[in-house]
Amino acid sequence: MMLRTFLPKPEQRFAAAGTALGALFPAIWLTTETLFTDGSFTHWNFSGALAAGVMPFVAGASFYRWSYSRRLERELRAVRRAERRLRNEVHRDRLTGLENRSALEADVLRALRSDGTPFERRPLLLIDLDRFKAVNDTMGHDAGDRLLSGIGTRLRRAFAGEATVYRLGGDEFVLLGPGSPSDAEVTTLADRVKALFDAPFDLVDGQAASGCSIGVTFLEQGDLSTGAVLKRADLALYEAKEMRGNSHVFYAPHLAQAAEMRAEAERDLARAVSQREFFLEYMPIAGTASGAVRGFEVLLRWSHPIRGVIGTEAFSEPLEQGPLALTVGNWALQQSCRQAANWPSPVGLTVAPFALQLRDRDFLSHVKTCLQEAGLAPGRLTIEVSEALSTGDMALICENLQGLRALGVRVALSGGAAAALPLNLVGELQPDQLTVDLPAIRDVHGSERSVALLACLVKTGQVLRLPMAVRGIARESEMDCARTAGAVEAWGPWISPALPARDLPALLRDANDKDARRLA
Repeated sequence: MMLRTFLPKPEQRFAAAGTALGALFPAIWLTTETLFTDGSFTHWNFSGALAAGVMPFVAGASFYRWSYSRRLERELRAVRRAERRLRNEVHRDRLTGLENRSALEADVLRALRSDGTPFERRPLLLIDLDRFKAVNDTMGHDAGDRLLSGIGTRLRRAFAGEATVYRLGGDEFVLLGPGSPSDAEVTTLADRVKALFDAPFDLVDGQAASGCSIGVTFLEQGDLSTGAVLKRADLALYEAKEMRGNSHVFYAPHLAQAAEMRAEAERDLARAVSQREFFLEYMPIAGTASGAVRGFEVLLRWSHPIRGVIGTEAFSEPLEQGPLALTVGNWALQQSCRQAANWPSPVGLTVAPFALQLRDRDFLSHVKTCLQEAGLAPGRLTIEVSEALSTGDMALICENLQGLRALGVRVALSGGAAAALPLNLVGELQPDQLTVDLPAIRDVHGSERSVALLACLVKTGQVLRLPMAVRGIARESEMDCARTAGAVEAWGPWISPALPARDLPALLRDANDKDARRLA
């Protein structure tokens, strides 16, 4: 213990030991020489005495150098281990154990440089999971992590030694293939990825099914960065996600043009919100038997500085693809509730929220706030849900709709574009009313067949014992058909055009004076 105090470094203690050993052997030699001779020191020569004196220093220095070298070697090994560990942490995703974005960037840059070797047009597949947010929201983040880990394991096992799998972050993965394959070969590769999602994944509290969308591109010689490659893959992925379900899309130049148009539309919409260019109109809803006004459907309009007044159908797609749908939709709901509070009871209000609103966890509280601020009875508000909603959103949407129904708000399900009511959603959403979207039927099947299909759909709704309404009445024959088939409500341009809020009081006064078969 005392030795460590005076000689704290290992090489110092080794030097002391070496010095002691170096002094011991000369001492033994000198003692032996003295004892076995005449006992005098006169026979010692100068060279022997000098060697005996220097030997401790030589031995101590040698021991010191050997110990110092061993310490440096151990430290160097430790540094190398730390470097490997750090490099692994920097280039490895902790959750899935796959290579991460940093590793992808390094590999892509290495492939782009090629350094004298023939350039390979390697395929890059950007994979995005379906329903990941729904799993996270309904089953918890632990289940979401298990899902990501399970997908990572399947991808790694399926393509081990054939392609490199990376996790970019969130629910996005990348598969970087070898060589310069043809489009057909890459299609086979994408199909193999999609097949990995056929079986459900074991999570914390059960199983969950998931699909994927894949954007496909290739490394090109003109690429200067990984970002350029990923941008092309992301544009292709966007198109694949629009197709719903397991699908893949190859990048094409027109996708970049479409993306620029979307970005321009989003900027235009953002300006419209800041300049308050949106306003509301109201489509009267009439009872088919009496012709009396029973309510109004609120319609969003945009007073565009160049294109003039345009309807929702002209801008709903870019609006719903961004966060502005929540801002504009919530504003429309608030304003229409305030307007409806001025109408005589029981005239109702029908609102068709954007899908982003229906998926919003604050939607129920926002509806409560709008009703309370306006002083509108919940039973006079109808929230209409479209059949076009993604099935992956149903869990969150059903939760919100159940809360609305408990509040007393009516729920309507709109559909019929495929000449069939969305019966699979009737049991899931439990609506208070079914609405036949006549313009959608007309677009798909033509005007001649639309009347016959309308009667069939209304009869089908009656079998379900749900009140039926018809949107988009454009001719007297359609109104007669809706009435005869048993629909309780109808609205459309033949009954009345959409009206600004200032015209509604006069319309309601006239409706009180007389029941009109046609309001305009």
